[in-house]
Amino acid sequence: MRRVIGGVLVVSLLLAGCTDEYDDDVAATSTPPLVVQTAAPEDSAATSRSPEGSAAPSSAEPVGPGDSIGDAELLDAVEWVLELLEEDAEGPTVEEATERFAPEFLDEVSPVELGLVLAQVRSAGPYVVTAVVPSAGVGRAATLSLAAQDPLLMTVGVDEQGRIATLFLQPDTSGEPPVVDAWPDLDAALAELGGTSQVLVGRVQGGTCEPSYTTPGVEPGGDAVPSASVVKLLVLLAVAEEVRSGGLTWDEELTLAADVMSLPSGELQDRPEGSTVPVREAAELMISISDNTATDLLMDRVGRRALREAAVAAGLDPTATLPVPTTRQVFQLGWQVDSEVRTRWAEAQVPETREAILADLPDELDIAPETVTEPRWQDGIDWFLTGAQVCSLHARLQQLAEDPAGEPVREILARNPGLPPPEGVGYQAFKGGSLPGVLAMSFYVEPRDDAGEDQDPGAPEGLVLVVQTRSAEPVDPLRAATVVGAGLQHLVDVGG
Repeated sequence: MRRVIGGVLVVSLLLAGCTDEYDDDVAATSTPPLVVQTAAPEDSAATSRSPEGSAAPSSAEPVGPGDSIGDAELLDAVEWVLELLEEDAEGPTVEEATERFAPEFLDEVSPVELGLVLAQVRSAGPYVVTAVVPSAGVGRAATLSLAAQDPLLMTVGVDEQGRIATLFLQPDTSGEPPVVDAWPDLDAALAELGGTSQVLVGRVQGGTCEPSYTTPGVEPGGDAVPSASVVKLLVLLAVAEEVRSGGLTWDEELTLAADVMSLPSGELQDRPEGSTVPVREAAELMISISDNTATDLLMDRVGRRALREAAVAAGLDPTATLPVPTTRQVFQLGWQVDSEVRTRWAEAQVPETREAILADLPDELDIAPETVTEPRWQDGIDWFLTGAQVCSLHARLQQLAEDPAGEPVREILARNPGLPPPEGVGYQAFKGGSLPGVLAMSFYVEPRDDAGEDQDPGAPEGLVLVVQTRSAEPVDPLRAATVVGAGLQHLVDVGG
């Protein structure tokens, strides 16, 4: 999450918080009302690629937003904002801002502040639209690549009434895709991000994953490393298993309670306590926009037994994995309690010890999201998975989707593909995640057959790419998306 702007705006300032702040999922579409970042990370290359990976170098030909945006109200909002960024534009006036922006937006950003921001951005133009990517997850939004001397990415989102609820501008630091002719090339490109990365490539057949490549120097199948929200694949697996066994239905209504409210990302944390959400919607929010409250709500419903059984079914080590902390508990361990508790957590060798630590956590979640900036994975605070385990979770989920009770699983996993599917892909599932110093992405793809037809979903066979990066410093997600996108294309080109 990043905070909205406030106060005097100067070009040299980072106007809406900093890039070190917590942002739960690299492909999340949920953003605060107005973010303007004017400082790019040092040594970052600038081209035009959206946070969700639309490749478009700065020399690309101009494109029209209407060619990609089918939502008439969203298109109207995007074109109106683009008009405000033209060289001779002014405003918006108070009347225009009141008409165009959602009340919740204007509660946090006044028309005067908005005008100052847009004037500042306008002065760095002119801009040319070189790529447009409508949101792939939940919500009505589009991200545009704006070519200029210093290229920008702009995301505009609208509410149910077509009013602008999100305006997000940031420097484009994605850079040109690296050349990946072999998997060591991807390892080398990832090393340039800083920190330590590992790659796992696997083949999925019959509900199992057979690793075909692991970054040299780590255990076969990968070391157990922090994976952030990728663990939500395990939660989805537990939910799907419970539906299959008859203990749960996709349309069962779950009630939001104070003890499952977590930090953003997501949207359920903003809904009233006592309101309800169907299991399927909660699962969609958990995967597509990495909704943390949806995750904790589902974990509370299925319980520890189901999580344990799902972990065992996917080949995870229960001694090392369990108990699976909720997102709320991870935030408390990392950024609410003192370091002595973190030390005990890191040194715990058995699930029973960790369960006792979780039971002693405060009843209240008392953390300001903007303070979640310091990496805690070195203290053992995260969800630690190997690449092979992540691949196994994808494999088991695709196998469950063959069962009529698991039918929604494929659609849930594919709703946000993370990056645009490479040429030749018929189906793409994705789950990624990030915490301070941690960035993880996992993809399951099914190539089209030689006739161009999608694979029969009744017999899923696919390929998996898992990339897990950890660092003591922030990792640039835009550059990471470019690098991983090149690896994803290589996965499809060589068939694993």
